[in-house]
Amino acid sequence: MKNIKGILIIVIITLLAVFTYQGFTEEEFIPSKLQSEFAKSLISIPGVENAVWKTHVDLWIQARVDDPKKAKNIAADVVSKGSKEFGQIFCVHVHSGDWKELSKLCWIY
Repeated sequence: MKNIKGILIIVIITLLAVFTYQGFTEEEFIPSKLQSEFAKSLISIPGVENAVWKTHVDLWIQARVDDPKKAKNIAADVVSKGSKEFGQIFCVHVHSGDWKELSKLCWIY
């Protein structure tokens, strides 16, 4: 009985440590006001359903596409709009809802 209690305590402590570590390592990026406004404006691009900043330079676009060629065109449209309106270096990652990158395009001044 003592062994079972000891093992149970070790398991509980281990699980607590794992969940605490995950909570501290999975912090969500908080975009600036300019980034948020730019992301909202992208809904006007045909095919774009949502835009989310994952880091200060990584913008993920959810689009109604499965074809990498169409995804590349959407990425190019976002970069074109960003080069005129946004004024910051960034990379566009296009996915169709599963977070698997279909296209990536970066813009540097």
